[in-house]
Amino acid sequence: MEKQAQVVQLKTQLVKEGHTRFMLAETDLMTLRIHCYAPGIGENALHAHTQEDHIFVVLDGTAQFNTGRDGKTLVGATKNHAVVLPAGSYYQFCNSGQTPLVMARIGAGSDQADQRLNPDGSAIPGRTQEHGAAKPVLIEGAFFE
Repeated sequence: MEKQAQVVQLKTQLVKEGHTRFMLAETDLMTLRIHCYAPGIGENALHAHTQEDHIFVVLDGTAQFNTGRDGKTLVGATKNHAVVLPAGSYYQFCNSGQTPLVMARIGAGSDQADQRLNPDGSAIPGRTQEHGAAKPVLIEGAFFE
């Protein structure tokens, strides 16, 4: 069976609290999501993926990534920058700016085989509570597109 090309729009509603995450496309080996984070909000505690590479593309706003097993290496990224995280790279990030942070997240690898690890190497079961996780409050009529 021939696979078909697909076009998706990088569009999401902006948030003033919390964050959103939407799957835009998925194949057997890759996912594309769009995320929006309110100022000060981030994703996850420091962790690594065992079988999945990630690329976070900043579409708008400012992100600060803490990387390395100790989380002490800081990587800043602004609009039109991408942070490449091969499987095994430890990271966490937050919106370090004053406006919503919009990022495209590309994941490559077998999601079914992927496992998330704490810095001590222990497995993280399921999805953990994310830093600043709260139900998103959308900004009415405001979109990134």
